[in-house]
Amino acid sequence: MIENKIIQVFTSSGMSRLEFATKLNISNAVLSHLASGRNKASLDLVIAVLTHFPKINSEWLILNKGEMYKSEIDDREALKSELNRQIQALISTNQKMTGQLQSFVKAVEELK
Repeated sequence: MIENKIIQVFTSSGMSRLEFATKLNISNAVLSHLASGRNKASLDLVIAVLTHFPKINSEWLILNKGEMYKSEIDDREALKSELNRQIQALISTNQKMTGQLQSFVKAVEELK
């Protein structure tokens, strides 16, 4: 159950109940109700856990597959993907700026 896994994340976080609940923007009572089985985890709560604890393996939390924490390889792949995205954004910005610069140079030449 996802609720039990959220409690595992809480336990491994080393945070107090109040700190953990505050970080996830839930009340301490919601956390208690999850632990007791009274409440089910909402999608918003699952997203909050994955957002605030990025080393938690989403497949472990949601699908019960793999280990609790992402492997170092997963972290490297995520970093590689993000860096490639940023490189592509910089290339695109560079192309736009080069075009603008050429337009400015042409305009200055026409003013001479």
